[in-house]
Amino acid sequence: MRFALLSFAAASLLCTGARAAETVDLKGLVAVPTKVRNSGDAPILCQAEIAHWFATDLVRIEPGATATLDLRFDTQSGAWAVLNAGGEALPLERAWCGVEGHTYETRFTLALDRSNPQPATLDCRPQAAGLSCSQNGL
Repeated sequence: MRFALLSFAAASLLCTGARAAETVDLKGLVAVPTKVRNSGDAPILCQAEIAHWFATDLVRIEPGATATLDLRFDTQSGAWAVLNAGGEALPLERAWCGVEGHTYETRFTLALDRSNPQPATLDCRPQAAGLSCSQNGL
């Protein structure tokens, strides 16, 4: 009985994994860049959650440097995406930046507005409670 339940659970996980691998259609994608300036004294790492359970690095930003996150928005489905090395658009669940080495614990969650996506410019620096980012014109 236990074996049957474990087998069912494993099969269920394998089936849901196939759905997680789906990509976003490239036809409706528009670029919605987000500039991030690191005004702190430690490197910042920006990451994205892909398919509910997997985080991928987007960009590492040295102190005093600025980088642009190449985020995409699907105007047809309302999904946010990021392109992988193969040019496939992977759906984003959420994205954040944090202090490298403690990225998730110090994260600043990026706003991924589905109703009116706009490019953003953020100025970020580590604070006692985590990474603090304010929107401004660099």
